[in-house]
Amino acid sequence: MLDKILQEEIDKIYGPVQGKNTGRILIPAFLGDFRKVLEGNDLGVTVSEEYMTEDKKMHLIFTGQRRMGAAGFDFVVTSCKCNDKELLTGELSLFPAIAGL
Repeated sequence: MLDKILQEEIDKIYGPVQGKNTGRILIPAFLGDFRKVLEGNDLGVTVSEEYMTEDKKMHLIFTGQRRMGAAGFDFVVTSCKCNDKELLTGELSLFPAIAGL
């Protein structure tokens, strides 16, 4: 779900053709890096990380927490801002986006 939200925003910024190519590279990189940030923090601690594309057209700020769930650790994104616009209406697990589900 988060990957689709990000792709929609990338398409708006870069256009559908360039956006698809750009998203294919940026989305896994941003989400993978943010997962590492969450892994490195204590359970329940809210952390934020900022990302900027090289051309400075896209400024992302992810906020989230590493939590303990019934199946083990979960990485939850609580906010995703792109160019100061909030893209989420609630919390999303990072696992489906990382797995491409």
